[in-house]
Amino acid sequence: MNQSYWQDTTSSIKCEKVTEDLEVDIVIIGAGLAGVSLAYQLKDLPYRVVVVERGQVGFQTSGHTTAKITSLHGQIYQLLKKHYDIHYAHLYFLSQESAIQEIREIVQKEHIDCDFYENDAYLYTDDPQYVSLIQEIENILKSFRVETISDSQHLASIGLKHQAVFHPLKYLYQLVKICQKSGVKFYEYSQVSKVKRKHYAFEVKVGQYQIQCQYVVHATRYPFIKKGMYFAKLFQTKENIDCRLYDGNSSRLCIDQSISYRPINQKGLYIDIKSCDWYAMDSIPLRGVPYIGEIKPHTHEYVIYGFQKWGMTLSQVAARLIKDCIIHQQNPYRSLYSCQYFSISFAKEYQKELLQSYYKGYIGLRFHYEELNQMSYEEGKIVRIGSKLRAVYKDKVGKCHIFSPYCPHMRGILQFDQKDKIWICPCHQSTFTAFGKLIDGPSLSSMKETKENRKKKH
Repeated sequence: MNQSYWQDTTSSIKCEKVTEDLEVDIVIIGAGLAGVSLAYQLKDLPYRVVVVERGQVGFQTSGHTTAKITSLHGQIYQLLKKHYDIHYAHLYFLSQESAIQEIREIVQKEHIDCDFYENDAYLYTDDPQYVSLIQEIENILKSFRVETISDSQHLASIGLKHQAVFHPLKYLYQLVKICQKSGVKFYEYSQVSKVKRKHYAFEVKVGQYQIQCQYVVHATRYPFIKKGMYFAKLFQTKENIDCRLYDGNSSRLCIDQSISYRPINQKGLYIDIKSCDWYAMDSIPLRGVPYIGEIKPHTHEYVIYGFQKWGMTLSQVAARLIKDCIIHQQNPYRSLYSCQYFSISFAKEYQKELLQSYYKGYIGLRFHYEELNQMSYEEGKIVRIGSKLRAVYKDKVGKCHIFSPYCPHMRGILQFDQKDKIWICPCHQSTFTAFGKLIDGPSLSSMKETKENRKKKH
């Protein structure tokens, strides 16, 4: 995946691969911040815990975030009040504030050097049409008895004190080391391909090996299993990030999410359509809140999906909630994040984005393909060769690399992102290199080579 500022400014941690069959108590699939935070919560309990990651530990979404630790999550409080009720909005706020405090306490308790510091976070607009929305969100927060702040830089704004930022990989790697000292095992480059229920236990397939366990936690950004139809209850967004000059100490998010920035070492990390230093993929739950809990009651199979761009706090919420579920302890946020409900009303907020994604993935390029002879160097396109559609990348020396245009996940037609030189499925956002190698799922396999490509090799 593309290299981020966080990856450039810290040394990655090295873990072994799964090279034998294992028998443990708990398998956590995914070594991002959610999976690692859960391992930290479980490390002192009498369970044998392993964390398996298909790539490098922390190198996916957690390594490409802007790492804002805040309760100010865009329009979420207004939307939760609109589609559920004020109680849901209040619970969501309390869970985020609790997570911020828990992260603060972990950093202090474990003496983690991760550039953690508190700052103010603002939601703002310079567009008159959004002023009333800012005011509505402010009124909701004040009904929670929250002290809000504002500034004069924008037409309208609302802010919260005692929010924070940090270096996510420095934090994550230290948690891994702490967990390892307590006996938690981490495995990287160990892709899970199947999770099978076997009597009262699970069989997790990793390559040619099997891990037997009593509990499974799916802490991946996006579901690679079709169980629970979560791939249809989420969609993904791609955000481009830049490291630029920035004068200020606060974090800011435009209410239409067209731009976001936070301070870092006399600079700032920006998210907007013009950014090009690296990109991040985020999962958006159609019901408005993440899925955190058991897929079905009493199955001991848990999911953590859909952080909707706010994974720093929600990872901590998820870690504490899943731990409490496993040890049968009460958690005030269990019903809020339960996997057992869905909101058609909330899903309609994303109707336009969803229709566009599915049109592009299943209809659009079937009829709007281009010709092979019209391609430039280092360009990828969907073209017709004979009677077949093909995904073609012409490299810098003019060689064409030809693949099936259909995503291995659910056969959406791939698109080429010219800026980042990657293939993306518009339906569920699986990503592949220009040369067809899988970057990120839900697909579990790379793009399929065609007969044309294989002939070229011979």
